[in-house]
Amino acid sequence: MNDYFEEKLATFEHALATFKVALLKNPSELERDGAIQRFEYCFDLSWKTLKRFLEKRGIINLNSPRSVFAAAYAENIIDDETIWSDILLKRNASVHTYNQVLAESLFSQLPIFYTAMHDLSIKMKA
Repeated sequence: MNDYFEEKLATFEHALATFKVALLKNPSELERDGAIQRFEYCFDLSWKTLKRFLEKRGIINLNSPRSVFAAAYAENIIDDETIWSDILLKRNASVHTYNQVLAESLFSQLPIFYTAMHDLSIKMKA
């Protein structure tokens, strides 16, 4: 039987594949909003999968995305703590507030955020 981390990682990788497909060049408003939704669930899976990864390494008592990313940075799992802080801020803004300008701005950053998440999945898989 697979351990819980392996299941989380597989789910995260599948979600990333759906996120990548949503990164269209000239999306309709509906496609843009769908891409943002995929970003949101990929973010949630990224920190929860990373938490399990860190727990396998003996790092416990991480209960928030911020604490998980800080620990991952300290462990050299992520190289750029700033991008993950930005991802966290943008995810929180998109979930709790919706407006057209925010959606357009966020969509333009999604390829950068996808790359950070994809790189994280590769490091956890190695």
